[in-house]
Amino acid sequence: MRQNLKRKAVEESGPIDRMVEEAFHATDHQWQSKDLIVNLPAIRTMKNTLQKQRRKTRPPIPHTIEKLPFPLPDAYCKTAHDDQFLFYDGPLGDIRSLIFCSYNDLLYLSQHEDWYCDGTFYTCPSIFYQIYSIHVYHDGISTPCIFALLGSKSEVVYNDLFTKNYPTVIVRGCLFHYGQRLFRKFVDLGLKVSYNNDENLRDWFRSFAALSLLPLNHMLWGLQYLIQNRPEYPGIQEFLTYYHTTYGPFSKFPPHMYNHYRNITPRTINYLEGRHSRMKKHVNAPHPNIYIVIDLLKKEQSLASMTRIRDDMGAPTRKRRKNKVITDEFLLKLWQRYDESHLDIPAFLKAAGLRYFQRPSKR
Repeated sequence: MRQNLKRKAVEESGPIDRMVEEAFHATDHQWQSKDLIVNLPAIRTMKNTLQKQRRKTRPPIPHTIEKLPFPLPDAYCKTAHDDQFLFYDGPLGDIRSLIFCSYNDLLYLSQHEDWYCDGTFYTCPSIFYQIYSIHVYHDGISTPCIFALLGSKSEVVYNDLFTKNYPTVIVRGCLFHYGQRLFRKFVDLGLKVSYNNDENLRDWFRSFAALSLLPLNHMLWGLQYLIQNRPEYPGIQEFLTYYHTTYGPFSKFPPHMYNHYRNITPRTINYLEGRHSRMKKHVNAPHPNIYIVIDLLKKEQSLASMTRIRDDMGAPTRKRRKNKVITDEFLLKLWQRYDESHLDIPAFLKAAGLRYFQRPSKR
């Protein structure tokens, strides 16, 4: 058991405490456990031994970005299959950042148009601000292609990450978070009770959220209609001001960034958030050290590569949820009827809002 634990301590990045305790727990269920236990060192002694074993084969853990080795140790620049994994090590927004992806990941990314991006913080090393990942959705599956350890979430950093390398990229916001933020503002303005009790107010709010599903050049017409027909509630004018300053044409998030007209690819990043939640289960505390995180990213890369190979070989993929299929079919019919002038703007907004924004997320 001791030799197996020493090997695991070197080859794996999991917490030493968990390794030792799981090994002792397994031993306790063996028929000869009493014979083994009496000859084993104390648990604390075993943990200290494994920590020393791990330190012999791993570089010192940096506690600031300045202490992070440059270049990184070679073992943390390769995938599990010994391909180059560290793609970039340098400044983004004048802050040192690391970008990880293999050649095949980059090739796969370049072959597909729909990319989904999100950041996570819990599993990010304390010397960085976030792990930002870029995923591709294809053939019903979503897999990560790029992992970036970023020093901030400033616009300059994102511009360096995207527009300098991909100047023609079109940025679209997550429709789930768009609707969620609108509803949170509604709640902040004291309109939640009225929303629950007044069907006309619910229809108006849902129609407002559904503006993002109109053709881009029709969104202003839809907004004008909703302003002219706004319900008489305290707070509605402040809600409109919030929308104008946050999502208006000259705001930080102008309409083209959250317009999803005729978009039947995933309109949310819920899958990415689910994957980030799964990553949390592989660490025993927030903000693990940089080397544990890189090993975790290597495993994620390996899993993504295997998933794509299965897809290329024709393996069955996970079926989409029935309600999502129904929603997409419904929206396609609505768009078709709207484009053929069988629906005007008010009718489209009411129908789309009722279908797509039935349950605004709770705070």
